[in-house]
Amino acid sequence: MPDDLPGPPGSGDREDQPRGDRPTEPLSGGPPPSEPPTTPGPPAPQPPAPGYGQPGYGQPPPGYGQPPPAAPPGYGQPPYGAPPGYGYGYPAGPQNDSTATAALVIAVVGFFICAPVGAIVALVLANSSQKRIEASGGQLTGIEQARAARIIAIIELVLTGIAILIGVIAIIASMGNRY
Repeated sequence: MPDDLPGPPGSGDREDQPRGDRPTEPLSGGPPPSEPPTTPGPPAPQPPAPGYGQPGYGQPPPGYGQPPPAAPPGYGQPPYGAPPGYGYGYPAGPQNDSTATAALVIAVVGFFICAPVGAIVALVLANSSQKRIEASGGQLTGIEQARAARIIAIIELVLTGIAILIGVIAIIASMGNRY
């Protein structure tokens, strides 16, 4: 059973080294392996010669592994994680604060629907909007809307106070005539 020892087939047919000197060679070799038979048939397709046409099968395309050529600034899709305003066309300008717009709308609409409640809500929104705009460092605009909302809300509160005062005076005056 010395023929069943592990090792590459045909490793015992070399005569330049004695048997057993190579670690994977069995001590007693078997018959040398025969060459695989070749079958006549059509030749295997050869890849096209490099230099023209498409790159050969299994060959990387030209420029493979190279970074893509840099596009001029302002063209193409912005890279992932790019700051706002980087990419297509001109950079985006500052955005209008939506809270300032909401405060102005509530102040104007509240003047006709429910003056004191709309004025108080508009005043709170205008104050918070102004603080946010000032803290944004120029990224948000709308300070004029917040100021206009605050002025309209103050006018509403003053007019509501005057209306309540006139109503109280009218009630007192009407009660004073009866006594």
